[in-house]
Amino acid sequence: MQIKQKLEFPIWKIPYLIIISIIILIKFINTGILTRLIENNYFDNRIKLILKILNFVLANKNQKEIGKKLRKCLINLGPGYIKLGQALSTRPDILGKKTCDELKTLQDNLEPISSSIARKIIHNENENFILNDLNTFEEIPIASASVAQVYTGFLKNGKKIAIKILKPNIHKKLFKDFTFFYWITKCLEFFIPSIKRLKLSTNVELLSEVSLNELDLTLEASAADELAVNFKDHPNYKVPKIYWEFTTKNMLVLEFIDGIRIDDLESLNSAKHNINKITEIGTEVFFLQVFRDGFFHGDMHPGNILIDKKGALVPIDFGIMGRLSNKDRQFLALLLTYLLNKNYKKVVEIHDEANMLGKEISHDHLAQAIRAITTPILNKPIGEVSLAKLLGQILSLSKKFNIEVQPQFTLLQKTMLMAEGTTRQINPNINMWELSKPLINKWINDTHDPFKIIEEWFHKNKLVLLKIPEIVNKIDKKLSKK
Repeated sequence: MQIKQKLEFPIWKIPYLIIISIIILIKFINTGILTRLIENNYFDNRIKLILKILNFVLANKNQKEIGKKLRKCLINLGPGYIKLGQALSTRPDILGKKTCDELKTLQDNLEPISSSIARKIIHNENENFILNDLNTFEEIPIASASVAQVYTGFLKNGKKIAIKILKPNIHKKLFKDFTFFYWITKCLEFFIPSIKRLKLSTNVELLSEVSLNELDLTLEASAADELAVNFKDHPNYKVPKIYWEFTTKNMLVLEFIDGIRIDDLESLNSAKHNINKITEIGTEVFFLQVFRDGFFHGDMHPGNILIDKKGALVPIDFGIMGRLSNKDRQFLALLLTYLLNKNYKKVVEIHDEANMLGKEISHDHLAQAIRAITTPILNKPIGEVSLAKLLGQILSLSKKFNIEVQPQFTLLQKTMLMAEGTTRQINPNINMWELSKPLINKWINDTHDPFKIIEEWFHKNKLVLLKIPEIVNKIDKKLSKK
């Protein structure tokens, strides 16, 4: 992997990293997360002592300016850290609402490059587009995020379009950030061998591959096209049209969508949109992407989801997409179903069937441990239940029970956290997993239907089956010659 190259880390970033570490630690203390980690015996006694001292010193500090400081530090550090901030902006349960409100500006409201540079980039990418097809071009961008910014314009046929361009040198900057993340995880794995089973460095490799692919806008256009095909018959999920004839690796031209951000409740209510229906649509779409298609939007922060005039959900960024094999989807569906039904023995069984447990592991002890961490979460009010957080708790058992962590679920877990965070922001009394439960149960029943399994087997092996008569004929001829 490219990010395994020699680390070149600028010294000037170190103070920012120290400030960020202190800020997040303060947040963990004030939300009680650190206390729970200490009580759950996750750390050894020496680390526990240090954490208790920090807990005493830093608890209840003034939170007023902390969000602004965190945001400024992340911006100064670079695009990789900004992406971290985007993910954190959907988690008010961890950082608090005021901090998350500050971090939301990292989603699409960063300092843009100048319009003259933007116009030069567009001209260099497709000169004919500027000369022959583009009628007007708005000088002020409508969005500026960590790796790209978006302008609007009109084609000569009157169609309004969005023009997304990559920021200069963004590939080099993002690459350096992920190289740093990779070597930090390798150091952690070296000094704390017990966390190797978490496969942190492998997860960074996977996320870096996904994020660096985001820097080829033809791949983003292809992802949008695939998503559009998957949802061509869904009336409440609309993927913008891609103008392939104008799109290049550094420029994406697509249909402009006039919509409201999914977390802008004031505007949604003013436009008389049904918040409950939006939540239900979002839950259904998430389920269909993950389980039906195994191809899902991997960057579901609120800035990437609009609600159009008809109430349909419109994704507007397709740079980070995830895939799951059918085997992975079946494991995930069963895991979520058994967790929601509190069937902990079955949770252990599917881990064992997936070869994620060592032979020496006691299934009864693991089931008891899962029950201990699961029951408090599932017994919370429905709007506070977090399956993504629960999966993270189960992951924490990997150290004690030697559970083999599956890197392919890393992006999905991040997406689940974002989806839950967004759902909780717009509709705190709704739990997306309760809404998903009947859909998941139906999908499990359909995929385990013996007739469908036989049908799929015949479909996959039809070429071989068609050759059977020919093979039998050849055997018969050879036998007749004897």
